[in-house]
Amino acid sequence: MPEFSFTGLGGTDEVGASSYLYRFSEGRLLIDAGLRPGQMGEAALPQLDLLKDSPPAAIILTHAHLDHVAALPVVIRRFPKLKIYCTPATAKLASLTLMDTLKVTESQGQPLFGLRDLQRTLKAIQPLPYFQRVSDHGFAFTFFPSGHLLGAASVLLESSAGTVFHTGDVSNVATPVVDAAWMPEAVTPVDAVVSEATYGDTLLPSRKEQVRTFVEAIGETLRGGGKVLIPSFALGRAQEINQILQTAMAGGLLPTAPIHLDGLTRGVTEAYEEMLPLLPEALQNRARVSKLSPFFAGTVQTVKDNKERERVLNSDRPAVVIASSGMLHAGVSPLYARAWLPDPTNALFVVGYQDAESPGRRLLELQQGGEVMLPDPQGEGFSPVTAYSRVERFYLSAHADRGGLLGLINRYDPGRVLLTHGEAAPRHSLKSFLDTKRDVGLPSAGEEVPLKDTGRRRGAFFKVSEKKLAATKERHRRMEVQLDYDPEHHVLVVNLPQELEGDLFSSGNYTLEVVRGKLTRVKLTEREGTGHSGGPTEVAEEGSP
Repeated sequence: MPEFSFTGLGGTDEVGASSYLYRFSEGRLLIDAGLRPGQMGEAALPQLDLLKDSPPAAIILTHAHLDHVAALPVVIRRFPKLKIYCTPATAKLASLTLMDTLKVTESQGQPLFGLRDLQRTLKAIQPLPYFQRVSDHGFAFTFFPSGHLLGAASVLLESSAGTVFHTGDVSNVATPVVDAAWMPEAVTPVDAVVSEATYGDTLLPSRKEQVRTFVEAIGETLRGGGKVLIPSFALGRAQEINQILQTAMAGGLLPTAPIHLDGLTRGVTEAYEEMLPLLPEALQNRARVSKLSPFFAGTVQTVKDNKERERVLNSDRPAVVIASSGMLHAGVSPLYARAWLPDPTNALFVVGYQDAESPGRRLLELQQGGEVMLPDPQGEGFSPVTAYSRVERFYLSAHADRGGLLGLINRYDPGRVLLTHGEAAPRHSLKSFLDTKRDVGLPSAGEEVPLKDTGRRRGAFFKVSEKKLAATKERHRRMEVQLDYDPEHHVLVVNLPQELEGDLFSSGNYTLEVVRGKLTRVKLTEREGTGHSGGPTEVAEEGSP
């Protein structure tokens, strides 16, 4: 049987160290090679040793964020003849990410690669446009716009054994600096979809409403004489915030105040300016009509050195600083947080995903006056900072939420779905919405899993064939069940009609979900005689039984 499998080297049950190995009969393909934000040394790497017995024929980069690209020189050091494929914008931005990674890891005393590794990596990059099919390695692949970040791509993979759609990080919502993900007009079936699940348990609020309240909050702080820190991912998010603030000030929705770009956000924003022809048409048109820089107009200023940074930190004037990193675990944003968090007139606004162990997540969980551990200015560990300033989160995510992911997956109508790039809760939540119709897997790091549909549906919930199930559903469509409350044990008892008891349901304990007085979901949580509850055998069937 032709080879057709997937192994996550990292980035499966976590957001970080994304790296995915596909095994086809024609050869091996590695998609992405990133680091874990906040980790240092070998602990930050994916399980690259698994490539020893399965050397890839090529590498694909879906986009240029650190958690997808920053381990690439380590791979190239081991496999120096590999070609790296990505879009032109990703090639440009990846070089900035890699140079910054080298600088930061050297300052930490734990570099994972050297300048020669970096140079060799950049020479190996082969830029490709969207929608161009490449079949140089036996298997074929095509890039499609995935939203999320300038140059980001989803990938359609074709082999003799089947087809796979790899979503990469994906967003179905347009922003001022990137268009929404491309989707085929009609349903386009594939054998498998490997999807991110970052917000698989969340329905995000309206972006338009979030932008409105975000601007209002900034205005309140500035008018009160305070300063606003926006820790931001340097790639994409910082440029989006730049555009939101410029537009709001030009329209009178914000008082005029300096907007400072510091850290990696400065260099990336300059790179965006150079790639204007790749940006959304609305932004290009505005630059053409105004004849002004789209990113450095108005009150936007760059912080070029420590002297300028000290001036901004110590100024009494209201101002906004957009600084890397977005999770406050590195970069220059912790310097501003240390200086401004103790003052209640200031504000810190979180605008992106926060890893479970990041200082940004901890800060959001604090009550006012609590302490958060932030990196020391000298780079020697962490120390506490008291937070009296306003701290608030705004959902300006560049990831699709549960509804967006379900819509994308269903457009490709796969038999098999693998969920990656997410913590346990979002992956399991998204699985519960898929596994009554799809064969859904939640791979662990290092686990090789098949990409072909195994035919498994609904797990232990049903004991009958699909044909018999369909006939039974038709026969009992209007059948009523009786619910009795047992006050002694504080449980609801479901009395099924006799002809149903042994026909559809395993013996055991079930949980019921009732919405507006109607039974909407039943879950088998413990099978009789096994003592097993929860976990992978927990299955949900939508609709009243």
